[in-house]
Amino acid sequence: MIISDEQVTTEEVKSWKGLHLLHFGGSTCSQKVRALLREKGLDYTSHHVDLAKQEHVTPWYLGINPRGVVPVLVHDGVVHVESNDILAYLDALPSEVAAYFPQTPEERAIVDASLTLENDLHFALREITMGFIFPKRLAQKPDDVLAKYEKDGADDPSRAKEIAWWRAFAVAGITNDQARAAVKAHRDAFDVLEKRLETNEWLIGDRISVLELAWFITMNRLRMGGYPLEIHPKLFGLYNRLIERPAFALETKTPAIISKILLPAVRVGQILRGKRMKDVAGDILAA
Repeated sequence: MIISDEQVTTEEVKSWKGLHLLHFGGSTCSQKVRALLREKGLDYTSHHVDLAKQEHVTPWYLGINPRGVVPVLVHDGVVHVESNDILAYLDALPSEVAAYFPQTPEERAIVDASLTLENDLHFALREITMGFIFPKRLAQKPDDVLAKYEKDGADDPSRAKEIAWWRAFAVAGITNDQARAAVKAHRDAFDVLEKRLETNEWLIGDRISVLELAWFITMNRLRMGGYPLEIHPKLFGLYNRLIERPAFALETKTPAIISKILLPAVRVGQILRGKRMKDVAGDILAA
């Protein structure tokens, strides 16, 4: 999806030449785009947008993407948003590496349906992240930040949904009902992928595709939250094959401060409160 020239009010980006990626390290949508850039050997200029410092709700950033989310691709001054659309755009650029999007209508239909499913799980994946990985006090956005988020930038329905979600999260965090629904939605999606792998080595047949990029990132985030991917043996096998590829391993490597300090501390608190994923949704995972 291209942001219209009229909506892009941060004028400087219109003069940028080449590929520029505005992204955040821990963003799953950013991770899959960076992984494809690595896989295809495409050079780009990196612009880190620190979500922890609320840089995505500044007038400068909202002047590039009114939705206030990452990633954003700027190619020769044209602004592209929506991670799966960015993947399709990048895959069509000249490269010595084979295409990750299929060329036949039948395979493209499979990819489109699966990417739609993955995209529809966006808020559910966030609920897994905020419910089982990052403490609410570190993740929630203050009232003044949400007010700026709402006020600045061109009107956009997607931004309104984002603001509504963050306001609800500030009040109630992630409820058990939300967490269970998010786990169930991913369990159902992974069951679909597992079935595809019963007759295919890869998710669309005999070669790696954009589906491995998109779903690997989701699988990795679910595992961080305590999801036992082993209950889907073929999908777990695919995950282990993919983690051997440098682009996949590098983009999902957890910073030491998170893996050695934050996550262990979060797990202790979850054990004490009975809030681990297996405590909240064990029956769904066992079904």
